Amino acid sequence: MLALIKRDVERIFSDDPGRLAHIKGVLATALFLARKHKVSLYRAALAALLHDITKPFSISRHRTLILFYYPEELLDIYTPPLYHAFSAAAFAEERYGIDDRAILNAIASHVVGRPRMSTLEKIIFISDYIEPNRPYEACREVREIAFKDLDRAVFQAMDNSIKLFETEDYVPDIAYRARDFYKLRGGSHE
Repeated sequence: MLALIKRDVERIFSDDPGRLAHIKGVLATALFLARKHKVSLYRAALAALLHDITKPFSISRHRTLILFYYPEELLDIYTPPLYHAFSAAAFAEERYGIDDRAILNAIASHVVGRPRMSTLEKIIFISDYIEPNRPYEACREVREIAFKDLDRAVFQAMDNSIKLFETEDYVPDIAYRARDFYKLRGGSHE
């Protein structure tokens, strides 16, 4: 199945080399962190490859996938730029028959996160944030933390993202709850 997904990712993003490089960067980072934290490399690879697979879909197609697999309220809780996380998890289940909740949760949680994420969820969340193609200073700073303390890196990435996007009204309440949860887990060293 991994070979099929890799081929599909290459095909879907053949006209978007930047997105393809991002997905490959997330994959490499996720595999490194999975080894370090003794998480299944296969699960990490599947989640990393699939995390953005629906990114090029129309809002209408995101909504259709989401409504088939999730409660309708999700569309009110999250804004359209965040839909791809949930539609990607739904697509993984529909297209590839993936029914492993750990993988599906890691895909769905990769943009905003949530309190009490599994180690796999944290790995995909942080890999999406710090992969080597991210040029931002904040990403470089979190990258240094991630290889030492995953929870602290998750907190810092969430805190940075909230501060960056809250004025644009992209931040759902769960992001604040998740940030508070990881702050209490030792994430903040203020």
